[in-house]
Formats: sequence, C-alpha cells, structure tokens
Amino acid sequence: MTFAKSQELQAGMLKSKIDELQSALFFNESNSIVKLPTHVVSDVELDSEGQIWFVIPKPPMHIEAYEKEIPAKLDFFKKGKDFFVKVRGTAFLQTELDEANANAELSDEMKAKMNDEAVIAVKIKIQEFELVDNTPKPSQNWLQASRSQLSSWFF
Repeated sequence: MTFAKSQELQAGMLKSKIDELQSALFFNESNSIVKLPTHVVSDVELDSEGQIWFVIPKPPMHIEAYEKEIPAKLDFFKKGKDFFVKVRGTAFLQTELDEANANAELSDEMKAKMNDEAVIAVKIKIQEFELVDNTPKPSQNWLQASRSQLSSWFF
C-alpha cells in the first residue's frame, strides 16, 4: 500500500469517527497571555484536505487581541460510544471569510453559521490524531482472579 493511499484511508476513517461523535472540547494550547477559552463545539465539518471547520462564540475582547494561529486540541466524544478521538493541530481564526466561503466542500448551513456576526469561524489543520478505544474490559469472576493472582506470585 502506498503512503498516499494509507493517508487517504486514515483520513476517511477519521472523518467517519468524527461524523459519528460530532461533539468536541476545543482547547487553546497557546502560551499567550490573551487566550481563547475552552469551548464545546458541535456541527464540525471536514474538508478534503483533512481540515476541521467549526464556529465558536465571538470572544468579548476585540478579535485583534488574539493570535490568528494557535496550537489547539480537540477531544471528540459522545456519551454511550466506546471510543473517542483526540486531535492536535494548528487552529486558524478566520477573521476574513473569503477562504471559508470559497470552500465548495463546506455545507451551506456551515457557511451561514460562519457569516453570523456573533461567532468566529475556526479551521484546524490536523497534525496528529489518536483514536482511543474505550470498550469496557470483560470482568473476571473471583475464581479466575484469584487463580491469576496465585500464579503470578509463584511463577
């Protein structure tokens, strides 16, 4: 399998998992004095370049006070699912919406949200991601557990 094909498969798998979860915590990992607070985000979209798009409420301070590129983390989760996804990358605050509006892959609903004055659009360029299996482990009965404990003591 070629490297490009492997990346396509990973991107497709990541997209399907994120679509299934839909909710994430967005963390600003910048060391800046003026930082965006942590936000719960939903209704995220991925483009073909593997970038994640979403909106957050516009911060109370003037947007020019914030860095336009910040290290960020997204933790995708959903109650009842046996997995979660952790994404790290660079977040780009979209103060000019030309790129978002020109992106044919984003839905009309997402573009409408981004054009709302009360929010700011965010694009995350993914640098790494981790799919974490959170399946409960089968429990052993007391006899199996004690046999296992005894064997570890003597062997």
